[in-house]
Amino acid sequence: MRRDQVLLLPLLFTGACVWWKSENQVLFTSEPLGAHIAVDGTDTGLTTPVRMPIAGNFGQDHAITISKSGYRPQTLRIYQHTEGYTSKWIDGAYHTTMPPLPLFWTGGDFIFPFGVRGAIVPKEVHARLYRNDEPKLGFEVLAEQQAAATSK
Repeated sequence: MRRDQVLLLPLLFTGACVWWKSENQVLFTSEPLGAHIAVDGTDTGLTTPVRMPIAGNFGQDHAITISKSGYRPQTLRIYQHTEGYTSKWIDGAYHTTMPPLPLFWTGGDFIFPFGVRGAIVPKEVHARLYRNDEPKLGFEVLAEQQAAATSK
């Protein structure tokens, strides 16, 4: 066996290893452009449109406030979704005459048979801001009524 083949041999055993995977970029846009973005009440100093990292595998849900002078601010929620998974024997194909055997496993699955995936949902946030002098929409009116009812 040649030396380069020996060096590539470990790749055969780790071809399907499961690794940490995180999708943490969120695209923020607004109408009108140039609105300020605050995450959990903290101003980021960024304006729309912008793509920014906001999550990770073990992130959390966030309240995003998009605001611009002369317009009513809009608060949206984005959610962190984290999922752990394993390679299990039960996932393998089997028959009554054959013991469970995961034929799709590689050597890497025996070494590292679990993983974690994380993503922030949604990956794109668009806010339509309304001028202060425009009439309020149904959800804004309901929110004000609910806030008034709970403050009594």
